[in-house]
Amino acid sequence: MKKKKLMILFSIVALIAVSIVVVLVNNKEKDTNFDEMAGRFEKAAEEVLGEDVKKVSKTELAATMTYGNGNEESNIYYHILKTTYYEGGDPSAITGLHTEAFNVLFPVDSMDSFKEMMIQDWYGALYKKSDKAYLCWTYDPEVSYVLEYNSTLIDDSEVIKMAESAEPSE
Repeated sequence: MKKKKLMILFSIVALIAVSIVVVLVNNKEKDTNFDEMAGRFEKAAEEVLGEDVKKVSKTELAATMTYGNGNEESNIYYHILKTTYYEGGDPSAITGLHTEAFNVLFPVDSMDSFKEMMIQDWYGALYKKSDKAYLCWTYDPEVSYVLEYNSTLIDDSEVIKMAESAEPSE
């Protein structure tokens, strides 16, 4: 009987210990911010790949503005993407639509449809996947814009008008 009680007590203590470890690990993961994790990855990549491999460019979401009427499904998201070029990066290599930058927001190669166009004097395109649409244009090799919206609720022509009225951000 004592042996059975001892086993139950040991099992309870072990369960509590495992639970505490799981909670501590989860809290540690939540406390790790993106910049810290990206810095660790960058350092590890440099160590593994050696000195011959250099960071060429980095594209990040600089800002997102949301336009809406209270119905979240009909929101239009106006994203600004900023690309920074490092060693070996050549902004002059981007002479049209900067499709690599758009991959920060959506997988360009997996879209259902693609239509090239000009937005003012800038190269642009309309990408669609199911009911999601992305009207994109490249202002210069370092700045690209994306209007993301639900194409079943908002007419493409209205979003194109919105893009045509856009002015470059500072």
